[in-house]
Amino acid sequence: MVAFTVAEAVSACGGKYAGAENILKMNITDVVIDSRKAVPGCLFVPVRGERHDGHDFLGAAREAGAICCLTERPLDAGPHILVGSALEALHRIAEYYRSLFPIPVVGVTGSAGKTTTKELIALVLSKKYNVLKTEGNLNNQTGVPLTVFRLAPEHEAAVIEMGMNRFGEIRNLSRIARPRVCVLTNVGEAHIEFFGSKEGILAAKSEMLEYMEPEGTAVINGDDPLLLTLTRKYPDAVTYGFGKRNRIRAERVYESGFEGSRFTARYEGKEAEIFVPAPGRHMIQNALAALAAGRLLNVEDELIIEGIASYRPAAGRMHVTDTGKIRIINDAYNANPASMAAGISVAAKAPGRSVCILGDMFELGERGAGYHREIGRHAAREGVGLVICVGELSKNIYEEAARNGAKALYFKDKEELVKELSSLIEPGDTVFVKASHGMRLEETAKWLEENIK
Repeated sequence: MVAFTVAEAVSACGGKYAGAENILKMNITDVVIDSRKAVPGCLFVPVRGERHDGHDFLGAAREAGAICCLTERPLDAGPHILVGSALEALHRIAEYYRSLFPIPVVGVTGSAGKTTTKELIALVLSKKYNVLKTEGNLNNQTGVPLTVFRLAPEHEAAVIEMGMNRFGEIRNLSRIARPRVCVLTNVGEAHIEFFGSKEGILAAKSEMLEYMEPEGTAVINGDDPLLLTLTRKYPDAVTYGFGKRNRIRAERVYESGFEGSRFTARYEGKEAEIFVPAPGRHMIQNALAALAAGRLLNVEDELIIEGIASYRPAAGRMHVTDTGKIRIINDAYNANPASMAAGISVAAKAPGRSVCILGDMFELGERGAGYHREIGRHAAREGVGLVICVGELSKNIYEEAARNGAKALYFKDKEELVKELSSLIEPGDTVFVKASHGMRLEETAKWLEENIK
């Protein structure tokens, strides 16, 4: 982080400073929202959460050495900046800090695949530049500004993932990041209960384009009919996918199971042979997005190909483990209907009997039961050998899978499931595990790794 003064922070957020005048000239060397991470010289931002109010920890942050604190309440003592909203002030200070770095930023959003796409783009750009990227899944209203504060003089580019639960959130994050390249992976049903329809989700995701740099470029999954409508307003957008009308498209696809896929990418009268070392056609689309972003930031084609080939799945994201007795595909980090269907399709094509352990998908609103029933039908159509469902909503998967001819079992909770699991799994099985993060099915995947070998 590049140090900036308390006075600069006051100016950036429009707050009212109270405290000794000499503090205004002192340097802020870190910005934190967790008092346990407070260090001498930091600015503490007391964000209000669902269970905690950061204002309750102002004293702890000061004791740890915070040079100044933001606050939404007048304080009796200590240097502080009074603001209307600590979160909004955090955003404005991060926006100012981002302005200190004249580097290209790639913004990534979408209903599914954004984290994997972010990782692929970062790998591609890292072949030529020193790149800052969003770590893990820190893509929300606090994660993005904290990522921006990690920018340092050595960084030559950044890849920032943006997630949302409400209208306006992507707009807030894009205003901070100011992306030069805006990548939109797809419009699915994730968080649909907050937006009412997929058209609502499209409107919320496309907020990122409002703060794209004037000479920036949108990179759009052209196989997604809703996203494709954006090309009316952004005719220079780079579309990617399998369709022949896409500016960057995949042809001659050869899928080799868990090893990944090889395909020919065609673009601008050229072609390149690309290997993406992860299973599923959706991974090919993610790789095409990385190819598009790399080319827009002048990364040579051979370096792009090397970057994509260096990808390795993160834990909980289509991560494959072979115990010697079974293969486990741990994709339990999160779930929505599109990503769950894609994962089931991968598992169904795997060697041996396919077993899908599927849990609830959250934030789907009043149509949640219907989305789960469609997953059950999809599993049956794909010929999954055994569908195991756990959770209240997933009873719909079980009922529909069984109704359509699949062998299916239902368990009310993970504890009931684990009691029976060893008797259900056979040597040579490929076991796919997926649910929304709140179901904690990564614990079931771990149990399989430790006990079925």
